[in-house]
Amino acid sequence: MSITGSCLCGAIRYEVSGSPISTILCHCDNCRKATGSSFMANGFYMQSQLRVLAGHNSLKVYQDSATASGSTVSRSFCTNCGSSLFATNKDNPLAKDAVIIASGTMDLGPSAAEWAPQREFFCMRRREWLPPLENTQTSQMLESVENIQKGTSC
Repeated sequence: MSITGSCLCGAIRYEVSGSPISTILCHCDNCRKATGSSFMANGFYMQSQLRVLAGHNSLKVYQDSATASGSTVSRSFCTNCGSSLFATNKDNPLAKDAVIIASGTMDLGPSAAEWAPQREFFCMRRREWLPPLENTQTSQMLESVENIQKGTSC
């Protein structure tokens, strides 16, 4: 399975191969601010699954160091349109080999139902008017890649 995606203006295009480790909603303050929304919907992949096809010169990285975990999250976005695309966290051993891809940038088409969130992180920050989603596992913090792959909670 391979999925393509892009930023809003189309300057940055990417391809991700294989299935995601998980599909996630993150309610942390930083993800909310990065998206301008109440949460960030993500596909959680290994970095080896992502290939940027075009727009390397338009891709900029913001080093987000004011995180709940205290480790720096590298947030990649388009310098032309501002779309948030990817996030990595090499400082945090829980997620050092992973890449988080904003699912709103994926060209999902009719298979979009397969991308329903499986997990929610930072639930203590979920907006009080937003109920928990049915059939999702919830966590108060980020979990290790191993726990996400196993489907266990921390």
